[in-house]
Amino acid sequence: MRACAAALAPLTAIAPVYAIFGNHDYPPPPLDPSSLPWQTARIHTLSDEIVPLRRDDDTLYLIGLRSFIQRPVTPADILNRTPSGSVRIVLWHEPDRAEECALAGAALQLSGHTHGGQVVIPLVGPPLLPAGGRKYPSGLFHVSGMPLYVTRGVGLLSPRVRFNCPPEVTEITLRRG
Repeated sequence: MRACAAALAPLTAIAPVYAIFGNHDYPPPPLDPSSLPWQTARIHTLSDEIVPLRRDDDTLYLIGLRSFIQRPVTPADILNRTPSGSVRIVLWHEPDRAEECALAGAALQLSGHTHGGQVVIPLVGPPLLPAGGRKYPSGLFHVSGMPLYVTRGVGLLSPRVRFNCPPEVTEITLRRG
């Protein structure tokens, strides 16, 4: 985590940087991952937390949820802490429960977890996806009217190989509707 936080630290000179933890980042319960490497890098970690982001007279709410594989959470419980009708962007490591975020009023969900499957067989797709990432392996989806973007990310799990599934860092530009 230290190396990752250090690599991302230069981004904090451009704008505030927020992060959430993935399922492999969690120590055994009841402990949560250490945020110290991220604090040192001036990166804000979110664990079932809400950050209001303001620009001029507009506010949107960035909501970071804990990994549901490691620490079960109900998105509505967190999203309901924001004003009704507000714009809510959810960062949730695992994508497969996106419908819960959509039904709770999220405008967008950003997820990872799947690594895109790491191996993608042409015309077949990824033969192996992790629990919590089988419905939406990578890319843009629309779930109950809400956009969900699942990044392939840059990491690897065993076996440490990628085929037809390059790593990615995604830039998303939000525009007023």
